[in-house]
Amino acid sequence: MEKFLGPPLDQVIAQTPLLFPFYQSPKNTAIIYGTLSRPQLKIDNARWTQFLAARKQGAVPFRLDVASSIRFKVSTWDSKRHKMHANCEIGVGPNGMLLASDKGKKCPVYFT
Repeated sequence: MEKFLGPPLDQVIAQTPLLFPFYQSPKNTAIIYGTLSRPQLKIDNARWTQFLAARKQGAVPFRLDVASSIRFKVSTWDSKRHKMHANCEIGVGPNGMLLASDKGKKCPVYFT
């Protein structure tokens, strides 16, 4: 039997653009900061009750989906734009921060 820790992972509760176009040097990692706050949240009282119950148990599970358009350069050749998608199941603790067990987690990435 599975233990229910939060809202279903297949329902959108918020979406927002996170940043502007930027250049990322080769073999580098970019940390993206963003906050989903009240205006973007699409939850009703029942969903909010589920969040609070999961938080009380120690973690609220989320699936984070990121979509982006990227270009890359090989020597002197520039590519066209490619759609990149990444999704990751993560947990957020009672303090609203990512759980330590999910920091540095590798998430599936695919291109369309």
